[in-house]
Amino acid sequence: MVSLTRSRAVLELGSRLVSELDAADDLLASWMAHYISQLIEAAERAPAEAKATAQEACAKSILELWRYRSILPDRLRPFAELESVLRTLASLDVEQTNYRYYPQALREAETANIDKDTKQWLEFATGVDFAARLLIQSALRSASLRAAVNAEPWVKLAAQAGAEEGAEAFIVKFALQGDDEGKADENARDAVLRNRLSKMDAFVKMATSLMENLRTQLSVEKVEKE
Repeated sequence: MVSLTRSRAVLELGSRLVSELDAADDLLASWMAHYISQLIEAAERAPAEAKATAQEACAKSILELWRYRSILPDRLRPFAELESVLRTLASLDVEQTNYRYYPQALREAETANIDKDTKQWLEFATGVDFAARLLIQSALRSASLRAAVNAEPWVKLAAQAGAEEGAEAFIVKFALQGDDEGKADENARDAVLRNRLSKMDAFVKMATSLMENLRTQLSVEKVEKE
């Protein structure tokens, strides 16, 4: 049973859905909007003795429609703009803590008895893995920022109504707050940022060294051909 304390938020969610679905060129969406609108009006106008029952029926229909929001017509879905970001995140799995590239080989190499030069290149390999993940996160956050701003009111309203927020809530938080904003301890957050900067700096130095080696190799090969 939907709590009466959430009924107002649920009705507001329903009203927003009605506004979104009120499309003259889509008969089914228009019918759903009309149906939900009627239920909201009935719940608001019901006499005191029947109000709880009317609100319950209205809330159930609104929450059911919300649950199936992903199958609404493309341009009418509340989170349509976030869907491409969701698909990209699912394929990249940027929140994983294990290595993304050659995980087994890197784990075994870390535990092996190796010389300093080899260790340096292995550290570069792990730096590439870390840098790739960090750059992907940054790119996805930038790509989803505008869509997240538009989606945030939906997420907040769904939370207030006790409705299922889904993966969209994660994307909105990811884009608008960042993965370190939730840390209450400012020192802990700064330590994370300093650690990332240190790793990225080491990666850039190694990458620069590799670029110079490649340029030297190219120059030697060119001279040899001449």
